[in-house]
Amino acid sequence: MKRMRPLVLAISVGLVSCFAITSAMSAEESNKTEQPKAKKKSYKERMFDDAESYDLSGKDIKKEEQIVQLYPLATRIAPSQEGDGTMVKLRNQMVIAYQKNNDEEAKKLAQEIKANPKANANDRATAVKVLLLVATRKDSYNHKEAIPLLEESMEINGLDNNAYYGQMSELAQRYLLNQDYEDAYETSEKFLKETKVEKIEMLKVKGNALFRLNRFAESLVPLEKVHAADPADIQATQMLAKAYSDGGQPAKAAELTKTIVQATGNDRAAQVNLAITYLDAKQVVEASDVIAELRKNNQLVEERDYLAAMNVYTAMKNKEKDTVAVMEEGFNKGIIKPTAVRYNILADAYYYSDLPNNTKKAIEWWAKAAPIAKDGGVYLNMAIVECQEDMYQACKESAKSALSKGGIKPGEAWQEIANAEEGLGNSAAAAEARRKSGK
Repeated sequence: MKRMRPLVLAISVGLVSCFAITSAMSAEESNKTEQPKAKKKSYKERMFDDAESYDLSGKDIKKEEQIVQLYPLATRIAPSQEGDGTMVKLRNQMVIAYQKNNDEEAKKLAQEIKANPKANANDRATAVKVLLLVATRKDSYNHKEAIPLLEESMEINGLDNNAYYGQMSELAQRYLLNQDYEDAYETSEKFLKETKVEKIEMLKVKGNALFRLNRFAESLVPLEKVHAADPADIQATQMLAKAYSDGGQPAKAAELTKTIVQATGNDRAAQVNLAITYLDAKQVVEASDVIAELRKNNQLVEERDYLAAMNVYTAMKNKEKDTVAVMEEGFNKGIIKPTAVRYNILADAYYYSDLPNNTKKAIEWWAKAAPIAKDGGVYLNMAIVECQEDMYQACKESAKSALSKGGIKPGEAWQEIANAEEGLGNSAAAAEARRKSGK
């Protein structure tokens, strides 16, 4: 004949990995043992026997001394783990309901325990723990329900240190995944300070949260520790490289990003990041080599890729042809979004190149940029070039458009109008325009 062992009065919940929440084994599968023939205990004796106990994962706990203290240096003094004697029956009924997958019954009993005036802190914390297990049984990423329950458990403060700090770690990670970055930082910092344990998961949360809050200088220390402990963690390495870059250490950023490329092979995004970090470090030749390899393998795919190439080439001398090639390709494919600045960059690249019809093509692209520019500067630039090319009527119109759009020195536009009128043989108009130019 088989009998059920008594249920533990405190339930342990831990994370196997980041949010791999442990689930309970079936009570009927994991919590039965052979009944000694010499003695048979009553149901009441079995339910309230404290000699043996087990947690929700099915592990036997013979003596409290056998539990390994994960945070021996913690500043928190763990509260008593004894529940109120009058709550034992309800607590055990709650655990049985959970282990039998009767979630509604488990939730009902947990709420009863929370509301009972006789329940102490450990009773209520245990009830909240069961509610958390129920909420995350089917969906471990159920942050909407899990976060308030974890916050409530922290406030009740009724669990032992292993469980309490396990839940604090879980809460910090859920905050991060829920994009509550300030809360994620504060909770991870509290964990690290109180436990005196530099748990890598909490260093990741702290560094990541600070990074997301644009507090790059502060994110360096925890991210460096994560990288030192696990160089293969690509996400942490990427954040560290970005933090170095934004923190005024571009050479370190480039070196780290290079390791990412080596680890990820021909990963396009990693190589684009490497080109950008090389550029930030003013290592333009290295940046150009990376872009050349991307172009060779047809790996300019997204707008960011094309703009990275554009920025690398415009930072170098004698790269106008390359600038034209990548920008025209991006515009023609509809990948680069049109802006006045980008049109103007392409026009300038054409103008200063030795490509056929370079001036004509430059004017075509300036003509696209000018109407959407914030002021008349592009129109004025066009007017100057058009007058130089003896395109006097076009020069006059561009200069007038520059005046109309504003944001320039009017005298400079009137000077180009004067030059255009003179080229058109309108001496009187040229003189009047020159007078208005102030020259």
